[in-house]
Amino acid sequence: MRNTQTFSYHSHTTFSDGRNSIREMIRHAKEIGFTELGISDHLIVHKNMFQCECWKYMQSDRASHVYNNNFKDILPAFQRHCEEIRKIAKEENFKVLVGYEVDFFPYDGWLEELKEFISNLDVDYLHSGNHFFCDDKYENIINMTFIKNFVTDKTLLNEYIIRHFDTLRQCVESKMFDFLAHIDYVRRYCGEVYQPNLYWDEKNAVLNALEQNNVALEISTKGLRRINDFYPDALLLDAVSERNIAMLINDDAHYTSELGADFDKAEQALKDHGITKRFKI
Repeated sequence: MRNTQTFSYHSHTTFSDGRNSIREMIRHAKEIGFTELGISDHLIVHKNMFQCECWKYMQSDRASHVYNNNFKDILPAFQRHCEEIRKIAKEENFKVLVGYEVDFFPYDGWLEELKEFISNLDVDYLHSGNHFFCDDKYENIINMTFIKNFVTDKTLLNEYIIRHFDTLRQCVESKMFDFLAHIDYVRRYCGEVYQPNLYWDEKNAVLNALEQNNVALEISTKGLRRINDFYPDALLLDAVSERNIAMLINDDAHYTSELGADFDKAEQALKDHGITKRFKI
């Protein structure tokens, strides 16, 4: 891992949809030469989660427990999770940061509920990585994974994508998050409508918000494993290089084997695009 970033702040354990335990992730991070690790399991709460159209598909997923419909009920479990990470990190004598990957839902009251929830947790950072499309009132949601089961009209899908990027903008402007994850994750499921040269008004609005609010952006090597390209793509990286936005490399690791994966390639991509401002907690 010489001359590459020696940490990741985007990793998951069996608490959410990861396949390895906290201890296994920490031990592997040590083995590959990381100097620290951020564990950021999913925090996904929407008041209508169990009434959404795609719940019948999500509830059969092995990690369906990551989806919740209120903050109050899950607080004890998240408090125990924070405590367990701290305990194991101390036992392993390794620097571990506690974070969460939050899906942002801007319906009335949600942000206030999130703030109250977080105030009761021992956390070091938050990042946002949205996985849902929302209607115009943010009341009804569709998991991107299943979007083709519900939306076939390209005009309607276009509206969902535009709203998705506007949600990312609102997320950044909330000042709740240290960095934004997989900014163009939408292209994994909407390639027939989403193209890198489209939606620039919306994407520029997100980039401007990142710059103005001093929020970082990740370059995710998970994209190489899923669509053979980074999140964000080359055009977005060019746009980032023109702004005062800090970037960090993340692996979005769900297995120990994914920790630090392709960080050398990400380092080269940042160099090729002239991006030198980096983020570290």
